[in-house]
Amino acid sequence: MALRLTFGGSPCPSLWGYLSDSLADVCNALINNPYWDHNTSFDSLSFKVYSPLPLPDSTPFHKALPMSVQIPENDLGKVDIYLDDSIGVSPDVGDNAIRVGRSIPFVIHALARPLDETEQLPRKDIISLKKFSAEGRLEESKLILGWSINTQSLSVSLPKDKFDRWSADIYSLLSSPRVKHKSLESTIGRLNHVAAL
Repeated sequence: MALRLTFGGSPCPSLWGYLSDSLADVCNALINNPYWDHNTSFDSLSFKVYSPLPLPDSTPFHKALPMSVQIPENDLGKVDIYLDDSIGVSPDVGDNAIRVGRSIPFVIHALARPLDETEQLPRKDIISLKKFSAEGRLEESKLILGWSINTQSLSVSLPKDKFDRWSADIYSLLSSPRVKHKSLESTIGRLNHVAAL
């Protein structure tokens, strides 16, 4: 697939969306397959990514409010994807976190075909180890698509730097005698973004 589609190019973003959704579906099927042994069938990249990073044991768990919708129980975990950013979520039960974490690079390489030393056509690995190590590590508190998500406090918030920057932009708009249309449009978009949470 990496030899057929130009990543991020305007000719095929929807095709990448189809592949990304398929990747998440295959990961979820694999995670729920009792016959998949993640200790024998895995991608070599799995061992190069840092192990899961939990919050300190002293961090309290917040009590969840009643759900407004019925969500099926799943203690095995799940993978979801937005464009090219995948996220694996799993309760920290047994080895579920490691299982979910290994499913993503394993399926990416199954779909994209890993590099072979004897290849005549040079190409880069489809997974950037640097990016995947930073973004693919399972953590209990993490920045995901620009939001700070804390699974123990059950909170979604703006990261501090983004909060400070957006606040400064709002104060600047309020104190400016003449507001540019583009600045106002951008700020309204950000406020809508926050309000959607």
